[in-house]
Amino acid sequence: MKINNTQQNINFQGYDARRLKGFVMNSNFEGIAEEMRKIGEIENFKVYLFENSPAKPRLKTDKFEYTQNNKGCWAQDYWGIIGDSLLAFENSPKTETLKNFFNLKNNKFQEFIHEMMNVKDQQEYVDLLYNLPIVKKNGKEFVEIPTPEGSEYIDKKIYDFELEKNSKLLKNILSKTHIKGGNYFITKNKQGEDELLIGQNELKKFSIEELQQIFKIKNIHPIPQADFHIDLFLRPLKDKKVLIADDNTMLETLAKGFESIKNAAFKVTEDEREKFRIPFAKTATYFNQFKKILSINPYANMKDVETSLLKAGYEPIKVPSRLFEIFGDQDGNKNSYLLKQLQNYMNANVLINNKNEVV
Repeated sequence: MKINNTQQNINFQGYDARRLKGFVMNSNFEGIAEEMRKIGEIENFKVYLFENSPAKPRLKTDKFEYTQNNKGCWAQDYWGIIGDSLLAFENSPKTETLKNFFNLKNNKFQEFIHEMMNVKDQQEYVDLLYNLPIVKKNGKEFVEIPTPEGSEYIDKKIYDFELEKNSKLLKNILSKTHIKGGNYFITKNKQGEDELLIGQNELKKFSIEELQQIFKIKNIHPIPQADFHIDLFLRPLKDKKVLIADDNTMLETLAKGFESIKNAAFKVTEDEREKFRIPFAKTATYFNQFKKILSINPYANMKDVETSLLKAGYEPIKVPSRLFEIFGDQDGNKNSYLLKQLQNYMNANVLINNKNEVV
């Protein structure tokens, strides 16, 4: 079923646990959108999936096309609904589709930043480059550039360099005008007022006053950046209760698993013991690796995250929730590191269903 109604009014209320009308998804990578649709039938929410048509994107609620391409999966990082406005990474056809379908406006402060940084001019130049015709002459590729006198031709290698350079420049400018949804949460306090939890790294781009203008929220709480995005290590529930990753308890859990496998192996015959060898070796190896990883992790300490939440009046609930590795340049530069998530149970969505249960 294709959806044609463009007046689906919505006013987004936040990211902590509350009743949700639906999820917008950017990909059905390995059937994830279809799986979410089935859950929605049980918990009473809809899934809106973009069709695989970048020129004229439309939203569907069923008959999802399966894909093995995970490019662009993270819809929440591209778009964020702030009240009745849309915070968007770029003004793409999909952005226009979302605004029209849910009756949303451009975020006024983001529009102002775009004007200040000449985003429109840079976007138009990149679009112009993309649309230039490519022709062949004497076995070589050239790009035709229209001029008042006719046409000029440049070597395609020069064109490719110019397109790549300006596409990167545009992406860099856009990243400075946007906040990815994985790095903030909108919650409610006991007075029913909105509060914002946001990753500390966003303060490199925006001041507290600018964030207040973007989100129309007075109470802003920067959170130490314990990973690339804060949704990888914390998750608001309701009533200002927040789950946070407890890496030390995860280490203890690994140690208990290691001991359990070892004890089980001693209770069986020599022949049966062989099946314990591989899980025993893997658990023991990763236990030692994770212990070292926690000691050299360049990101903010989870204790600092807990302290910042307590100061902001939240109730942190510590749970073992993530296993990760560190990869990147080993040069001591924190910017060169990333955490590779092996398992992450914090990176989830929390909602309230019709039975008033937390899902």
